[in-house]
Amino acid sequence: MAACFVTGIVPTEEVPTLEKMLGDVPGVDHALLTILTKCDRSDEHDSSFLNFIHCGAPAIEGDVIGRIGGDSIMTNAGGTSVPGITARNETLGYFAHPHVEQHVGTLPIPEDEADNYNDAIDSGRVVVAYNCGDGDTSTLEKAFRESGVLHVKTFRG
Repeated sequence: MAACFVTGIVPTEEVPTLEKMLGDVPGVDHALLTILTKCDRSDEHDSSFLNFIHCGAPAIEGDVIGRIGGDSIMTNAGGTSVPGITARNETLGYFAHPHVEQHVGTLPIPEDEADNYNDAIDSGRVVVAYNCGDGDTSTLEKAFRESGVLHVKTFRG
């Protein structure tokens, strides 16, 4: 079965606001809903019914930093290097996007779209990812839009 995620962007990192927006979305199993954020982990996050993945936290490249619907999500937190030993990866400036942390990790999102989501996370917004299986996602997309989630799209991979 191919991965399928309904995704979107919410313009706040505030836990109470996210809980209010996403708590009553029709047809959503909270166990399959994940919030990707760059804000620091807090007791408020830990006690929420929402599943938060805190991106950009110090980690070794390829570490599993969270789970979405039972599947691991791996992101790039910059990796590890040893000054004077590890070769630098020099590229043609911003064109190859080596500077962009891949906060959306292994989600089935095309690179150009992933850059948009990464930029949203870097600017203090959050990405909502819902593991939706193989079914029709139009009802879920509509429900997320009606709850205030922006740029709602489905990705299959």
